[in-house]
Amino acid sequence: MATLSFNSTRIKSPSRQSHKPFSKSHFSTKPNNVPFLFPSKTHPQLHHFKPNSISESSVSVPEEAFDDAEEDDPTSELSYLDSETDPSSVTEWELDFCSRPILDIRGKKIWELVVCDSSLSLQYTKYFPNNVINSVTLKDAMETISEDLGVPLPEKVRFFRSQMQTIITKSCKELGIKPVPSKRCLSLLLWLEERYETIYMRHPGFQKGSKPFLALDNPFPMELPENLFGEKWAFVQLPFSAIREEISSLDERFVFGAGLDLDLLGIEVDDNTLIPGLAVASSRAKPLAGSLDEWIGSVFSRG
Repeated sequence: MATLSFNSTRIKSPSRQSHKPFSKSHFSTKPNNVPFLFPSKTHPQLHHFKPNSISESSVSVPEEAFDDAEEDDPTSELSYLDSETDPSSVTEWELDFCSRPILDIRGKKIWELVVCDSSLSLQYTKYFPNNVINSVTLKDAMETISEDLGVPLPEKVRFFRSQMQTIITKSCKELGIKPVPSKRCLSLLLWLEERYETIYMRHPGFQKGSKPFLALDNPFPMELPENLFGEKWAFVQLPFSAIREEISSLDERFVFGAGLDLDLLGIEVDDNTLIPGLAVASSRAKPLAGSLDEWIGSVFSRG
């Protein structure tokens, strides 16, 4: 049997993120001071951090002191890299660059760049006014993330919004990064859902009743390309233990495909649970696997 219970420990609220032990070269949370972005009645407040230059055993600070006084300012920005993470290991980013249900002092929608990796070891947010939204702005922002956090530019950037394909693709290609339109941005999507509740709804410019900003594309069904047809196919079932073995070998064997982070979703599946699927026999197995991998993960998929 499989059970589903969201694993909230993997998605940390911004207020908790800011209070983790940090290296100043790898972490900064800075309030946005651009005057036209936010109503003047709300003034960003600086955060107070637990220092990591002194061991926690030598200085004891009650947790309540941080819980009560340090609720995150929704107009602040986040720039964070886990101090235990090897910067060179962060080779793939998940990115969202889109308007938010928030108005600035001019009555215009605020845009936000949100970037993370699949493990949420890297987390970055930055607000932008709507009159600077272009590929140059995004390119400069990605370079800033790399410089500020001391991480190399990623090999791939995954994004799920088809309407931002042109800007994101152009920015990535100018930096030598492979842009990947994909629905496999699980950590990013869960983080954005959490930010909607804890950040956007608390923002002084929040628009009540605005349309859901996480609506994924769902295009009409279209005819499959010829290279997705096999000579034979059949509905099959495999025990979860066998599927888990295949998933664990994806990186080792450099085959097409990607696994779903069940731990992040809080999903527990018994090893003997039978998982249904579709087996396709083809003389062009590799091209078929590659096309399926791109098709299933793409934000422009037909299912």
